[in-house]
Formats: sequence, structure tokens, C-alpha cells
Amino acid sequence: MKIISADDHLAETPDLWQKRLPPGLREKGPRFVQLPAGGEGWMMPGASAPRPLGLDVMAGRKYQDYRASGIRWQDVRPGCYDPSARLRDMDEGGVWATVLYPNVGLGFGGGRGFSGDWEMAIACMRAYNDHLSEFCAQNLKRLSGAALVPMATAETAVEEVKRAGRLPGIRAVMLPVYPADEKEWNHPDYEPLWAALDDLGLSVSIHIAEKRGQKVAPWAMVHPGGIETMINTITLGTAEAFSYMMWSGVFDRHPSLKVVSVESGIGWLGYFRERANNVYKRHRYWTHSKLQHEPGEYFGKNIFATFEEDLVGIRTRDVIGVDALLWSSDYPHTDTSWPKCRENIEEHFVGVSDGDKCKVVGENAARVYGFDLN
Repeated sequence: MKIISADDHLAETPDLWQKRLPPGLREKGPRFVQLPAGGEGWMMPGASAPRPLGLDVMAGRKYQDYRASGIRWQDVRPGCYDPSARLRDMDEGGVWATVLYPNVGLGFGGGRGFSGDWEMAIACMRAYNDHLSEFCAQNLKRLSGAALVPMATAETAVEEVKRAGRLPGIRAVMLPVYPADEKEWNHPDYEPLWAALDDLGLSVSIHIAEKRGQKVAPWAMVHPGGIETMINTITLGTAEAFSYMMWSGVFDRHPSLKVVSVESGIGWLGYFRERANNVYKRHRYWTHSKLQHEPGEYFGKNIFATFEEDLVGIRTRDVIGVDALLWSSDYPHTDTSWPKCRENIEEHFVGVSDGDKCKVVGENAARVYGFDLN
């Protein structure tokens, strides 16, 4: 049984953007800096404070040693950024193949994180995608990645999808939870994007992030429970993105398109599917629904989701649809099970048939991302 982690991360190297951005943008581009309070981190264009190196590079540490800041690059495990070291860590954890997402790049939000500087946003995402491809090229059978997509306009998104989608190792793209301030994923402007993704055979990933208007207010974050509330509720954003795509008929127009909820867990999917089926049954006549099928039929065909620790999801796999579920290790983030990936899997699959287990830990991901398990 070959294990595939459908969600791991790549730590961007300190010189990534200084080396790869066009010369005219390097001076104001992302910079790796020393922090006044100790440790190192990233100063992003337009940011008022640097982002500390910390929780996104905790692989191998005990829970009590997790730190949000105070980490230096020399303290980072080489598997976070070096492909040969990553493959060795994968071997240690029993993981055969992986799908990689960024660390710092998670905050790009399709380009919204650059405060309107789209020239910089597009250049930074292109540079990251090139770096990701070169990383994966070290072993194309086992390493793959999701390219970042600039959402300045549908045209800029399609342009980068067509460019990055042909790079070695790129098997998916990462889209933000919502595309633009005045649009959602059901907007007809995005039809060329779905068509381009379909033509290239690229899967779509919606990585964990706050949905529109969900962000915890700064004043709440400084009081007890503010940070925990953000962590606890951030997993709910993907449901809205799924809904807009599904109910707009994207999967009927592009039946081969696959969309994956990444790092938001799976326990919520059983209710989401049941609720969607009920909406279809009761309301499709007066809403003039565009769907050609009951929503549940898209699960495991077009709709998928990853999880790290989710016993509730595994226990309701028959309701969700076992073909829709993808295991992940989330290396090197704080939710990672590495190096005890095998133990994590055994804990989750007590009493689960070998057939279902093989699907969730490898076969489904191979089907979604095009890995060859032979």
C-alpha cells in the first residue's frame, strides 16, 4: 500500500524572491529579515510588521516545544526546503508521494495580500511556481505541487494557469476561498478559468482560510480564546466555495474537473452533503437549479477533501462517500503526524476495511492528482 499525503508544505527559502523577481521589483519584494524580539521572518510588501518564522516549520518537535516566533532559518529542518531531505523524511514517515503547498504563499490570497500591487503579486506568484516546479523536478513520481494563481482578473488567472500548468511537477492550482471583493466562484467571468483547468487536467485546491467577513477582529484576538476561536472556525470557509461552484453547474459543464478542500477536515462533509441533497430535492423547482444531478453524485467524482486527524469523518465515511476522502500529513505544520504517519493512519482506520483504507490513504489521491501507483 503506497501512502500519498494530499497536503504538505514547502518552506520558501530566504533568497527565493530576491533571486527570482525581476530586478526592478527585488528592492520592494518579500525579504527575509531578523526580528527585533529574536528569530527571523518575512517582511512582505505593504505589511506593517514581519511574519515570524515559527508554527509552519514545527515538524518533529514536541507539542510543548511549538513556538509562534523566535525561530531562525538555521533551526529549520532541511526537509522543509530541500527536496532530497524531504524525500528522506517522507521515507521515514512511510509516505510515498506528496502534494505540496506554500508556507508564506498561503497568505497571498490570490493576490489580495499585496494591497492592490498586482504587478508585485503576479511576479511573486510566478516566482514561487517556478521554484515549486524545480523542487518537484527532483523526483516527479513522488513530488508534486499546487501552483498559486493571481486573481487580479479572470484573464490573469487563466494566463498563469496556462503557464504554470505546463511546468514539471505542477498537478494542481491553489485558488483562494473567494476570488474577489465583488465576485464569488459562481460568477460567469470565471468560466474561462474552469475551461483552462479542465483542458490541462489540473485539480483545484481550496486551502483552509477564512471566508469572506469571517476574520476574527484584532480586538478579539487579544482577549482569552480569540486565537483559539480563529483556529477552531477557520475550517468552515471551504463549504461556501464548494457551494458556489457546485450550484453554479461547474461540474456539469466540466465533468472531469476535481476540486479539493485542503486542510479543513472532513467531519463536516456528511451534513454538507445531506443538506445539499435536501436543498436539491425541495427547492430546485422554484430556484430553477442548474444542476443536472443530485449534489451527492459529485462527491468522489468532482468534490474531495483532505484531513489530518478526523475520527468523526472516518466514522461517517459512508455518508460522505469514501471515494471523496484524502489523507494528509501536513508536514511541517503544527497539525502534522510526521514522523508517526503510519501510527496516525492505524489509529484512524481501526475497524475499516482494507479496501476503504487503501482508497483514503493513497488510491483517491492518485486518481485526483495523476500519480502512477505502479
